[in-house]
Amino acid sequence: MSNLIDMIISDLFKNRWSGNLAEGNLDEQKRQLFKTLKDQTMGYWSGHTAYHIAVDGGFLIDGKRCTYKKVTRLGAIFIEQYLKENDYVC
Repeated sequence: MSNLIDMIISDLFKNRWSGNLAEGNLDEQKRQLFKTLKDQTMGYWSGHTAYHIAVDGGFLIDGKRCTYKKVTRLGAIFIEQYLKENDYVC
């Protein structure tokens, strides 16, 4: 599953992001996606492109403006893997 998620993330950033992350390394792209998911689930805005990468990639459920968003099952799997890869303690 990890390789599939990595491919999805890389493709989304390559096709939708402008700037360094479009062709950036996968770890930086994952860091941005993790930040976006974390911010959205805490009720913060993260920018149009970052938000739509998360929603259109299947990581986040779209919702009304200024509301706490929920991650999808894929989003939860990504977060769990990201935390493990980066030695976060839950």
